[in-house]
Amino acid sequence: MDSLGSWILALTATGLICGAVRALTPAGTVKKAVTAVCGFAMAAAMLSIAGDVDALGISRYAARYNEEARIYTDSALQGARAQTRFIIEERCEAYILDKAALLNVSLGGVEVTARWSDEGFWYPAAARLSGKRSPELSRILAAELGIPEEDQIWSESDET
Repeated sequence: MDSLGSWILALTATGLICGAVRALTPAGTVKKAVTAVCGFAMAAAMLSIAGDVDALGISRYAARYNEEARIYTDSALQGARAQTRFIIEERCEAYILDKAALLNVSLGGVEVTARWSDEGFWYPAAARLSGKRSPELSRILAAELGIPEEDQIWSESDET
């Protein structure tokens, strides 16, 4: 930050000096020469920051920034995956309870377990249902949600 402040100060001072010299120089070839010299002086002042730039420091900063960005991105992806899993499980549970009500099947509770597929998405893989097993509801869960009958755990207790 100090070198940036010094650079701005040098640039400003050079501009002021060049402006004053050009204002005091009479018109003609001398003014053209002074203008050219002032142009070179301003260019030198603008490029002087390049000598103060720490290329290794910038590289380290960029690498650290890249690593932090990767960590934040990974964390956000994990959070999004967890949230998506929760939503899938919750909606499947509500769907099963609605289907059970339509079929007059009494369920004390439902717990759906979602799994991550090789294709990169969550899918309902298993269900624990508390209540008397309903073959019709079991077939619907297999056909409409893709939960195989062998992964549907029915219990007549109120625990899921």
